[in-house]
Amino acid sequence: MPIRLARFDELTTRELHALLHMRQSVLIVEQASPYPDLDGRDPEALHLIATRPEDADSGCPAPVGCARCFGPGAEPGATTAFGRLAVLPAERGTGLGRELVAASLALLTERWPDHDVVIGAQLYLERFYGSFGFRRDSDVYDDVGIPHIDMRLSR
Repeated sequence: MPIRLARFDELTTRELHALLHMRQSVLIVEQASPYPDLDGRDPEALHLIATRPEDADSGCPAPVGCARCFGPGAEPGATTAFGRLAVLPAERGTGLGRELVAASLALLTERWPDHDVVIGAQLYLERFYGSFGFRRDSDVYDDVGIPHIDMRLSR
């Protein structure tokens, strides 16, 4: 499945709408987690978007999975990150989630090879992210009703 890299300002209005609709359906509706997905960070993110062929209604490829990647800040010891990783239910079990994590790590490694990667992971995904080399970096905390942990991939 193709995974496209796009900056926010490269997305058309229809592509952005389709991406946000997909993210909302997974991260808010499906997970019954009413939090502000539109957190103001999309414009600074690098977006990885997995798509299936063009959708007849929208006229653009339909997103089925995504992730947001962020470079390090300017402060010493700054880390890179990815998040808002989401895969539509119909695509789960196909390896797409692993592909999106691998693509996120490849992008962060290419652009910022010397910076650790820190993520906020749902607790039940600790083993999944651990398979990429991430290690727990915090106690369990509640993030809008879902148990999370911070995880770090050291470089």
